[in-house]
Amino acid sequence: MKKVLFATSALVLSAGFASAEVALSGDGRMGMIYDGNDVQFSSRARVKFTLTGESDAGLSFGAAFRVDQENYNGNEYRSAARGSAGAIWISGTYGKLSMGDVVSAAEQAIGDLYEVGYTDGSFAGDVEEIAYLTADGVNINQGPNILYEYTINNISLYASASDGSDTDWFTTVGDDVDDELDAESDQVAWSLAGKYEAETWWVGLAYSKHDEAKEIVLGAEAKFNQFSVKGIYADYKNRGNIDIGGSNWSDEVAELNNAANGYEMDKTLGLSAAYQLDAVLIEGFWRRDEFKTDVAAVEDKDFDSFGIGAEYDLGGGAVLAGGIVDTDYLNDTVVDAGIKFKF
Repeated sequence: MKKVLFATSALVLSAGFASAEVALSGDGRMGMIYDGNDVQFSSRARVKFTLTGESDAGLSFGAAFRVDQENYNGNEYRSAARGSAGAIWISGTYGKLSMGDVVSAAEQAIGDLYEVGYTDGSFAGDVEEIAYLTADGVNINQGPNILYEYTINNISLYASASDGSDTDWFTTVGDDVDDELDAESDQVAWSLAGKYEAETWWVGLAYSKHDEAKEIVLGAEAKFNQFSVKGIYADYKNRGNIDIGGSNWSDEVAELNNAANGYEMDKTLGLSAAYQLDAVLIEGFWRRDEFKTDVAAVEDKDFDSFGIGAEYDLGGGAVLAGGIVDTDYLNDTVVDAGIKFKF
């Protein structure tokens, strides 16, 4: 099927700019989710704007955001107009600088485990996503985050930070609450990472800090013909104030959220694998989160999550997909199946 891209391009004939382009794309999905008790229909459609340009001196710049991220009246804290959704960037000889709802240096270098299902893991609470300390929405009460990337030969370096301010301003977003009630957010959240990438494998190491909370993350991935495997290990310190929301979470999650139990996330171990055979892709992951507590008579907890899924590429941006996830975070094993689209 011929792919049709609706795009608007404009040539800017003014000093300092060589060209600029605005492209329109999107994604959608439709299918069913079994939550352990009932089967529910699930669908969505989204439109994305991507703006790119280049100066006469060869400096590249751009921005991207989805229409649903620009619902300013409905959710001003997730608005691209105020820097807390989408991203804007500039790049050149000395690297790339991005600002907005960007991921941390740690997540940019290492990423998450492989997604499964036609909802790309969201049907199970995205348990394939690593609980990085900063950025990608975690520090949204501090407004836009910043991410710097620089690559030389096989080595990539990353640095990211929030601005450490929770006050609301005319052109940005903040909690705008009493500092005594939100003292932790007054500390700059930052992350540093490095990555070495060879032809068929890469390895990355990252360190992040927010107030007294810290994390060290090690990740690696290798590809052998149609097979790929990825592993992640994260070690956390002082990750207090656990708050895992959602009506379908298990009773053990409520115990984690109970401040009296004093639980902190201690470690995360994850392994995922994928096999591509022509139009068929099979993916799976395993993850363990370890929580510790210093409260007497309260035991440490481990949460295991397993997932497996398959996809069949129909061509033209349409993919049949389904997945099964069993996780200690949920009361039941959950399943999804449907079709997803790229426009």
